[in-house]
Amino acid sequence: MSGGSESDDCATANGMVYIPEVRNEETPAVGMKFDSLDFAYNFYNRYAFLAGFGIRLHSIFRGTYKKEILRKEFVCCKQGAYRKDETRERKRQRGISRCNCKAKIVVVKTNGSKKYAISLFAEGHNHKMTDSERVHLLRSHRRISDSTKVLTKQLGSVNIPIHQKVSIFEVQSGGMDKIGFIKKDIYNLECSVNGKLRNHDVELVTEYFMAEQKKKNEAFYFKIEGDGEDKFSRCFWADATSRRAYRLYGDVVVFDTTFNTNRYDLTFAPILGVNNHGQTIVLACTFLSKETTESFIWMFEEFKKAMQGGEPKTIITDQDAAITRAISIAFPTTFHRLCIWHITSKFRVKLPHSAYKEYW
Repeated sequence: MSGGSESDDCATANGMVYIPEVRNEETPAVGMKFDSLDFAYNFYNRYAFLAGFGIRLHSIFRGTYKKEILRKEFVCCKQGAYRKDETRERKRQRGISRCNCKAKIVVVKTNGSKKYAISLFAEGHNHKMTDSERVHLLRSHRRISDSTKVLTKQLGSVNIPIHQKVSIFEVQSGGMDKIGFIKKDIYNLECSVNGKLRNHDVELVTEYFMAEQKKKNEAFYFKIEGDGEDKFSRCFWADATSRRAYRLYGDVVVFDTTFNTNRYDLTFAPILGVNNHGQTIVLACTFLSKETTESFIWMFEEFKKAMQGGEPKTIITDQDAAITRAISIAFPTTFHRLCIWHITSKFRVKLPHSAYKEYW
């Protein structure tokens, strides 16, 4: 820490300039050449990691011919300053605040060569360095490994929430300080992956059912519909075991729409039954993007096709007007009854306090 060549530009309120202590061979220098801009960025970012600060891209200059990049400027993550707006409250204090730090490197394309060279290196900072135990949490140093991405996808397939994923990675890595990323990075990763997949939802689900299920079981029945843009809208499926079980125990079924997925904002609606041992059995499953009468009619019609036209004698559901209308249309001869749990759960709201207390 000393008053270096950047003196006035980097000086803090008390006149101090912070010069990182990094080995010479890992410190940038004017004239140092790189085969590409990526190599230049990685070198400076490695230096920043050892020094205790983060970096970001500040500016790009392109040539008029072929729009080739001729110059890039990489700066300290604390470069610049927030606008002073006295009328707006700061929502919360963030970990990284900008304090107009002047530390940076400028990389330019060399004449007659494909290489890039450092034309300017401002070494001094007007702030203290981040300690080694926390520097990996700065944005430019956070990394999600390929193996972690694969595990994230696998955990997501069974609807493990993000905070639990981070806890798993923490245990796996031996501590939060060794993970190398933060919760927000996992969230951003999932948003990126899901955004790409949503454009091929119908294709992907159909491929899975055909490749993984239909080949194993010829009696596997499924129907998938999109919204016109090849995006997932609704899906119904029933395997051979479920179809056989319905023939034996399909006199009374339960239709439950209280499950919501935490990814595509779909409703998971299984149709359940009870076998001769008093055990709950799954007869069919559905994903619905909309809980409308039309969606429920579509699902019940697919159920009849899968079960070869057989209607249940009785169906138990929660109290829902759209479901009630759909049942009257799709299952006109079926007795419709409401689930006792949903009825009693509304006693406290529907009944006066004295009546509820006396009954309960």
